[in-house]
Amino acid sequence: MTVRRPAKLVAAGVTALAAALLLTACNDAAGTDGQPAPAATTAAGAASGRPTGTGAGTAGSGRATAPGTTPTGTAPTGTAPTGPAATQAAGTRCKAGELSATVQVQGAGSAMVMLTNKGGRSCTLFGYPGFGGLRADSSADPLAVKREPHPGPPTPITLKPNTTAFAGLRWNSCDKADPTCHVITGLRLTPPDETEQLTAELLGLDGKPVAQLPVSAQGLTAGSLQPSNQGVVFAGP
Repeated sequence: MTVRRPAKLVAAGVTALAAALLLTACNDAAGTDGQPAPAATTAAGAASGRPTGTGAGTAGSGRATAPGTTPTGTAPTGTAPTGPAATQAAGTRCKAGELSATVQVQGAGSAMVMLTNKGGRSCTLFGYPGFGGLRADSSADPLAVKREPHPGPPTPITLKPNTTAFAGLRWNSCDKADPTCHVITGLRLTPPDETEQLTAELLGLDGKPVAQLPVSAQGLTAGSLQPSNQGVVFAGP
């Protein structure tokens, strides 16, 4: 004989069974003290004793940084400039008023230029002196002037008081009767990176003043300033 149970009774039993199963699942996911169970440790973390992750750490930074980023507080690395500066700092340059200039004629078409610090402070020179001619009436005689790195490129020079820098000077002589010949009785000199000129003393090897220099239309060739007079004089034209 078949026993029919009321539908409400069957439904109640199913609900009770489901509740029991849910309670069992919750107990399995929790620890014995009711806290969540610890996550599994990877093999790499267990072997090293360090936490594992994808963030890259920086030694001494105390924090992890994402790949491709610069840790906070780390200064970027710069490149130090090399080679002498092309120009001098305005505060250290030798001014025209601090210098005396002597052009000592070595022979036909060649001279040694000497710039001496007559001031009370050290100053710097770097480059080539500029030149202009003077006529007998003290008027300016513009001369063509070109530069040549002789005996080598310019050298940064620190001129202490009463010390001297040197450069070579070269020109082609000419017939004074030639209308293109520049017959000069003096030279005006401009220190590197300056605009003010000073008058150079024009002397011979004997220390006596030279009255005239006949300079051809090609003008002057100036060598680079050097700390020594070694090799600065040009060979004859």
